[in-house]
Amino acid sequence: MCVGSWAIPSHGDSITRGVDRAIYTREAQRWVPEDVVLLSPLAAPGPERRTETSIAASTTPRVLIVGAGLTGCTLAHALAREGVGSVLLERDAVPGGLIRSEHMEGVLYEPHGSHIFHTEDEEVWNLANAMTPFNDYRHRVDILADGQILNWPILLSDIDKQSQGEEIHRQLADREGVDATARAAAANFEDWCLELMGPILYERFIKPYTEKQWGRPARELSAQWAPRRVSVRWDNDPYLFADPFQGWPSGPRGYTDLIDGLLDSPLIEVRTGVDVDQDDLDGWMREIQAHAVVLTCPLDVFSGGHLGELEWRGILVRNVHIPHREYAQGAMVVNYPGAEFPFIRVHETKHASAQQCDGTVLGFEFTGAPTRYYPIETEPNRQLNDRYQDELRHQIGADRLFFAGRLANYLYIDMDDCMREALNASKEVLGALKVGA
Repeated sequence: MCVGSWAIPSHGDSITRGVDRAIYTREAQRWVPEDVVLLSPLAAPGPERRTETSIAASTTPRVLIVGAGLTGCTLAHALAREGVGSVLLERDAVPGGLIRSEHMEGVLYEPHGSHIFHTEDEEVWNLANAMTPFNDYRHRVDILADGQILNWPILLSDIDKQSQGEEIHRQLADREGVDATARAAAANFEDWCLELMGPILYERFIKPYTEKQWGRPARELSAQWAPRRVSVRWDNDPYLFADPFQGWPSGPRGYTDLIDGLLDSPLIEVRTGVDVDQDDLDGWMREIQAHAVVLTCPLDVFSGGHLGELEWRGILVRNVHIPHREYAQGAMVVNYPGAEFPFIRVHETKHASAQQCDGTVLGFEFTGAPTRYYPIETEPNRQLNDRYQDELRHQIGADRLFFAGRLANYLYIDMDDCMREALNASKEVLGALKVGA
C-alpha cells in the first residue's frame, strides 16, 4: 500500500472512462459525460462553467483547438492568460495524450513509456513548474550490450569492461575532434554514428537498437535528431541529458497534474470522445463561433488521407505490477537492442517519481505497433506534410489556421519543444486576432 502524500486521491485519476463525450468539471474535479454536465445542477451558469450554452453566449474571442495533448493544453493555457477562450476537441476519453500518468495497484506509472522533462528553455521550465512542482530527477539509462548491463550513453570508463576494448579506444581517438552537430546536417544516421564512434560501438550499441526501433535500415534515417540522442561521454557523465533544467513531476498524479494545471481556467473547455476531420471542421467552428483554429493532430488523418499517408513508427507498452519490490531494475529505462528480445525497452517510473510505495510497475515496450509515436523524417514524408499544410491553409484561410506540435508539424521533438511550439503558436493566434496589439 502507498503511504503519506502518495495515497491516491478519492476521485482516482480524475477520469471517467467509457463515455462518448465528456467535459471536465472543476467543481466535481472529474470527467463526466457531456449530457450529464448539461443537465446536472453542477452545470448552473457561473464563471467556473464552460458548457455549450455558456461558451456560445460569451463575447470572449475564442479559438478551436483540435487535439488536447500537451501542445493543445499549453496553447489553451497561453491563450487564456491573454483573455482568449478556447475549446479543445479530443478523440480520446481524457486530455493529455501520451504523457498522462496513471496508477496500478497504488503505484504511479507512465502507461505510454517514460517522459523526462529536460530543457534549456527557462520560460517553458517555469511554466511547467507553475502548473505542478517538479523534483530534481536526472535521467540515467542502462543498456544490455556485449553480454552485460552498461550505461547509456557510452562512457569511456565502460569501454575497458567490453571485448575489443583497445580497438574501441583507437577508433574513438581517431574521431575525438569530430564536430557531431555540424556533421548531422550532411549525413544519414549511420554515417553520422560511424564518424562519431567507429564501427565496433556502432554495431554493438546503435545499429541493432535503431533498426529495431524504426523498422528500417539506419542508413535510410536522417541524422538531424541524432546529436540529441547519441553521444560518447568523454567526461564519464552517466546522465542522458545535459540540459540545465531537468526533473519529473513531484505531485501525487505525475504528469496528469501538469495537464490539469494547464486546463484550469474558466476560459478553457475540453470535449473528449470527439473525432474531428476536415469535413466537419466548419460545423464545429460555427457551433462555438471560433475566430481561429489550431490543428495539433496528424494532418493526413484529418484530411482523409487523399494526398497519401504519412509514415509513423509506433510502439506498444505492456505494463505489469511487480509486488513486494521497491525497484525491479537499476534505472528508469533499460534498453534491450538485441533481436533475441521481443521488447526494446523496459520502463520503471518509480526511479523518477521517488514514490514511497510497496511494489513497482514495469512497462515492456514493443515496436512496430500501429500508433503514431515517431515521425519517419524522410524527405518524401516532409514534403507530403508540407502539402497538407499548404492545402489546408488555402481552404481554411492562412489568417485563421495555425499548426502546432509534433503531429501537425510532423516532427520528432521533446516535451519542452511541444510547449515552446504552443507558446509560439499562441503569439501567432493572438496577433491574428489582434489581441494585445
